[in-house]
Amino acid sequence: MSIKYVKVQRNITTGTTPGIRYLARIFRTGNINLEELCNEVAYATSFPQPDVMGVVKALEIAISTHILNGEAVKLGILGMFAPGIKATAKTSLAQVDATTIRRAYCRFYPSTTFMDSLSKVSFEEADTDITGLQP
Repeated sequence: MSIKYVKVQRNITTGTTPGIRYLARIFRTGNINLEELCNEVAYATSFPQPDVMGVVKALEIAISTHILNGEAVKLGILGMFAPGIKATAKTSLAQVDATTIRRAYCRFYPSTTFMDSLSKVSFEEADTDITGLQP
């Protein structure tokens, strides 16, 4: 497995050395939707695609329910989804209440196994040449 990248130019305006810089950015080759993912799982197992879709939909609902109840959800080698909040700081304990919470969010924490896999991934430059177009 490898991750594709492209070379880009950026104008860096902050830091000790502002100016034009070049860096690699990920080149996503597509997005996989839920139906395609379920088709892959069905193909790799003995379960029909509608059954896989039903189980994955139920998993989505269960995960979101637990996150909305303030519980973290661990998903084996993938990692953990955990809820969090952003709140406004106050000068006294008495001033802190639910109105000081600005928003809730969900964060993903990859497992050490998954992070180890990411550290071993290879990279290759994406071919961005478009053939068939006239200048």
